[in-house]
Amino acid sequence: MAFNISDVDPPNSSRNCGEFFTSFEVCYNDDAPPGCINEINGQSADINKGFGGSYVWLIPHRAPKPTWMVDNLWTDIRGDDDPGAKDHAKGAGGDYRYFKWSNNMNATHYVTDVALWRSDDRQDNPPSGWDHKTDDINRGRGGDYLYLVWRTKQYLGSKNP
Repeated sequence: MAFNISDVDPPNSSRNCGEFFTSFEVCYNDDAPPGCINEINGQSADINKGFGGSYVWLIPHRAPKPTWMVDNLWTDIRGDDDPGAKDHAKGAGGDYRYFKWSNNMNATHYVTDVALWRSDDRQDNPPSGWDHKTDDINRGRGGDYLYLVWRTKQYLGSKNP
């Protein structure tokens, strides 16, 4: 039997950069497009739900190379438009909302799975089974509390481009 290095890799790790998240495609459609992220409790994954404006869906993409892997995500809520990004509150009025992320090659753990989490109450910690969460995406506009949640795993492969 041949020895395979992956046979001794620790649990929750990978050498395959294609298992890791790299970006979102923001879609404005009436219906959820194939491959869009879900809400973890089966509620609507439309980020703009309850605020009018466009239906806003997120389709995650995987990293084609290690330098594209994401180690952290956050919510960017601002009064001015970011011309290089698609607004997650399109047509609803008020502040513009975006997700931002970092590709820190000094990190050891990177994002693998992403989802939305709706709650009637403010949440301080990610739900069971998830490693991290953003601040409330709906901050300042009422409605449900809405968070982006994600899982991470350790990347053991080469980080050279």
